[in-house]
Amino acid sequence: MNNTVFEDAQTLSLVCDEPAAPNAGDPVRFGNLTGVAVDDENAAGVTVVQVGTFVSDLSVTDHVAGGGGILVGDSLFYVSATDAIENDSAGYFFGFALEIVGNGLTATIQVLHVPSPGASTLGAGTIGAANLATGAVVAGKVAAGGVSASNQVADGILTGGKVAESADEDPLGAVPLLYHQTIPDVGAPTNYDIAVTSKVRVAAAWIVNTGAAAHAADDHVQVCNGADPITEEIVKTAAVNLKVDATTFDEAHVDIADGGTLRFTATKATNIACEAYVLAYRIA
Repeated sequence: MNNTVFEDAQTLSLVCDEPAAPNAGDPVRFGNLTGVAVDDENAAGVTVVQVGTFVSDLSVTDHVAGGGGILVGDSLFYVSATDAIENDSAGYFFGFALEIVGNGLTATIQVLHVPSPGASTLGAGTIGAANLATGAVVAGKVAAGGVSASNQVADGILTGGKVAESADEDPLGAVPLLYHQTIPDVGAPTNYDIAVTSKVRVAAAWIVNTGAAAHAADDHVQVCNGADPITEEIVKTAAVNLKVDATTFDEAHVDIADGGTLRFTATKATNIACEAYVLAYRIA
């Protein structure tokens, strides 16, 4: 092979996957194995390929325009679309650059070919975070139900937006969403609105008295779907810190649409200070 600088390699006779008809000196691919053709492909479609560790003069293209070019030691890959060696990690690992290639240019340089271990042959623990490029893990490489870019959860940011919708008779059940509103002792009636960002069904509601023990029958909170009442008026009692549950729910209004309004309507007579809660779950 006339473009080999030096070699410590082995050769194999292969029916190459790429390119379609290799010529002597061409980079080639056979499955996950790469190398350089020693001879032209013969009439039977077989090419003698140098597949071991060696250095060759090969044409190399800087695939990432504006990325600063290829530096000595950069990883190189066989790219199927061009049947060429580039610094495009979407290709098949080929080896390392021993000379530089200018930004966005193609040049013939010395390349250290290193046999790739291929797919599914790396030992456990051999790949760490430093070995993965930013954005390298894509959805197609993640098992169903696994972590992907759309469902990964960092510490401290788990919200209702990360839970799935629930259908009737869902065998996994529904993840509850708790909505909370502090209601101060102010004039009435006063609306406190929460804009929901997914369709939800209200399952329970209650208030906890936090104001003075004094109250009247007209100190109450009603849970609504926009202007439509969901619950009855939940009336405060004389006991501070007592929890009072809603007991009736209007089935026509318990489902709040995505972008709809969960409303707490507070009416004061004597003292309406309380903490109001709604328990709901996501539905389709």
